[in-house]
Amino acid sequence: MRVRGVLVVLFVLPLLWGALSLLRAGAADGAPDCPGLQLDAEGESSPGHMRKGDRCALSYDTATGRSTGTSTYDQLKFAQEVKRRSLGREGALLVLYGVAGIGITFAATRKHRS
Repeated sequence: MRVRGVLVVLFVLPLLWGALSLLRAGAADGAPDCPGLQLDAEGESSPGHMRKGDRCALSYDTATGRSTGTSTYDQLKFAQEVKRRSLGREGALLVLYGVAGIGITFAATRKHRS
């Protein structure tokens, strides 16, 4: 019985991680987040959600006031979709692994009646 408990815990952990990944994939929708300084079409700082035409200064040099790397709204939206698909795939595989492992563990360690 002790072995069963250890095995179940070892399969519950990936199951929970997979469920969390699926929740994160579901939440990764909407306007993309800018991890740096968000600029509007005129180059002015723009707080709030990104809109079409906005840019994101990923690396901002405070000494010169220039951005050394930028992304457009469309580039960040594409990256967000790739991340969402990746999280969904990872979550589904981990949930399947956890459920299958728990099922096999219970099937293999059940008491046989004579």
